[in-house]
Amino acid sequence: MFDQPTDSEREARRNRAHALVDAVLDVDPATALGSELSGLMAARAQLACLTDGAAVAAMAQWEASAGWARDGAATVVTALVNETGAHRSAAAVLRRTGLDAASMPHVSAAASQGSLPLSHLRLVTSARKPEVAEVFDRDEALLVAEAGKRTADGLAGFLRAWRYGALAELGRNEPDSPPDHDSEADTAEIVTGFAGRGLISLDVTPVSLGIITEAVNARIETWRRAGQLTEDDRTWDELVAAALVDLIADGSVSSRRGQLRPLLIISAKLTDLFDRAGIPADQRAAWSARIVGGGPIGQASLRELMEQADLQLVVTDDDGEPLHVGRQQRFATAAMLAALIARSGGTCEFPGCHATHHRAHAHHIRWWRNGGSTDIANLTSYEPVRFSDSEQVGKILQPG
Repeated sequence: MFDQPTDSEREARRNRAHALVDAVLDVDPATALGSELSGLMAARAQLACLTDGAAVAAMAQWEASAGWARDGAATVVTALVNETGAHRSAAAVLRRTGLDAASMPHVSAAASQGSLPLSHLRLVTSARKPEVAEVFDRDEALLVAEAGKRTADGLAGFLRAWRYGALAELGRNEPDSPPDHDSEADTAEIVTGFAGRGLISLDVTPVSLGIITEAVNARIETWRRAGQLTEDDRTWDELVAAALVDLIADGSVSSRRGQLRPLLIISAKLTDLFDRAGIPADQRAAWSARIVGGGPIGQASLRELMEQADLQLVVTDDDGEPLHVGRQQRFATAAMLAALIARSGGTCEFPGCHATHHRAHAHHIRWWRNGGSTDIANLTSYEPVRFSDSEQVGKILQPG
């Protein structure tokens, strides 16, 4: 147990509490300046630390006294709800924090002194899990000191990092919660680790597992058919992770389950966008819009299609060369594939070949392994079934 406060320390806390009450109640919100109102809020927070801390420090003794049962309450939590009108969950947090703090001398001292808010006391006490208890007991003073320097969110992140460090020090893994195989609910947990990495675990029903598996397999198969995996040396696990991220980030997935939506690719000149932005006509060319393979389109028809289709923006210069298609990486992105379709008019770009883009793949003119970059100038759309010698394709299409 922590050292009990002396009479002079109790008197100092009472005087501090009285001063804080005055700072809160003496401010007239109708006439007070902003600085006075800010002082009111700060005083209110400090007063809450004192009162909540006192309740936390007294909780274990109150529960042991059974004084809470005098009005017929069945539990301490029920007594707190009856006395304060608080949510049952809030009353349970206060009780649990008080009972946990009773065995933690530094936390108990902080509560008694009113130096930490209830949110921080709860975060610190809940960090003492059985698997890291021995390290917690050693580091308790440090954790309490850090708690006084941080916001609740900052403290939660600090304690999470401390926990991983404690597990590593003890040579233990993060313990797994036993899955509830009879549950009909899907659950997921996201754990943020060091260096920005993290762990995601899912416990889903058979139906949800089937939906996820089908979607992941379909996305990987789409990449394969599009030729995006031709030079790909990632493992299957890496492809599954990439597919999951791609599915989550893909804004083209229909919100109407089970209904397919068409993909509408609209090619517009950069000067067109300046016109729509109000650039004078004598400074920019008149705006127009075209559908790949379909020619010009009017505003009414365009609006009707946009209501039913997913949109892919491809910005080109006046010569039709894409300027913006998304970020660069080793493998052609969906935006780059769309740009290739827009540039080629929807056909293979190999001289003399007129295969449609459905049969064409994105290909590095200068291979990646030979120093080629993944950008539109070094990508071409070609039909690999007809032209299987991709090295030869590169030589023919290589500029200069």
